[in-house]
Amino acid sequence: MNIRITGAKGTFDVTDLVPSARWSGDYRQAARSLDFSVVASPVDKSISTVDCPLGANVQLVENGKVLFDGFIVSRRKNTERSEITLSCFDRGFYLNRNKGSYKFVNTPPEQIAARVAADFGIRTGTLAAAGAPVTRIFAGVQLYKIIATAYTLASRTTGRQYHIGFRGAQLFVTEKGPDERTLVIAGKSNLIAANTSESIENMVNAVAIYDAAGNLVRTQEDAEAIAQYGRMQEVLKQTAKDDKASEAQKLLDGGGVKQTITVDCLGNTANTAGGSVVVREPYTGLYGLFYIDSDVHEWKRGQYYNKLTLNYKRMMDEQEAGSLPNASGESTGKSYSYTNRPEGT
Repeated sequence: MNIRITGAKGTFDVTDLVPSARWSGDYRQAARSLDFSVVASPVDKSISTVDCPLGANVQLVENGKVLFDGFIVSRRKNTERSEITLSCFDRGFYLNRNKGSYKFVNTPPEQIAARVAADFGIRTGTLAAAGAPVTRIFAGVQLYKIIATAYTLASRTTGRQYHIGFRGAQLFVTEKGPDERTLVIAGKSNLIAANTSESIENMVNAVAIYDAAGNLVRTQEDAEAIAQYGRMQEVLKQTAKDDKASEAQKLLDGGGVKQTITVDCLGNTANTAGGSVVVREPYTGLYGLFYIDSDVHEWKRGQYYNKLTLNYKRMMDEQEAGSLPNASGESTGKSYSYTNRPEGT
């Protein structure tokens, strides 16, 4: 691992002054982060003074490959500690911090992503071809939400899931699924520990739908889950123009047994959110392909480890920003918030 900081005074390799570094990401976040401390002292002249202003470029390099290319967004100093603590984000930070206004008509998501990136000087790598055109008006919407919304709408047509993120200085949109970077994590090899937990605390296995007058329209339920765990019902109200069947099904699909899976393993830079791993661990019963929801990479005392949060479902950070045009081509004024949607719902 090597860390380089580039500011107005030049580029400095600060690796020897960094006791530990933490590189992490989550499929629900636009930006990956890098956190580390640099040894510093106002009195000990034997310790090099590092120029690390806010906004300085930071690169994390492993075996000659740039893993992280971002900028310092916060800096902390303390008179009781001989170090400067730095928090950095990659260029996904700017997808959240910039807004744009666009009107797209029957435009493929990859073209939407390319247009937004070009307008804001963002370099692109591969942008997954979703194959489903999108019509949408975005008025003052975060760039990340514009791109994610386009791929979300396409996903509902194609059934595929996508991950948005940066590799170095380039924006990539990739279809989620196993690929050549998918690793095997197994006991007596690279697996250190595996943990699983299951809960039905937030289960929803029945949804009652009522009309505006308070009359029961229908109930959608998971009979098998009700028989096994007892009835746990949610209620939705619908109007004549607003059928709640799909929303009810989403509640059922997302309201099953909550399973949390984490593994600690020897470090590998391929293990990042949006990717996948194969796990083989007999005690916990973890066998098969899992998708990485979040990851933490830590370098400390010459050792490199990963902590991964896994999911047997492919999860996509679903966004629904913007609005549909009306007959005149103007915005309908209907706005959307976001939810996270698993594969197949």
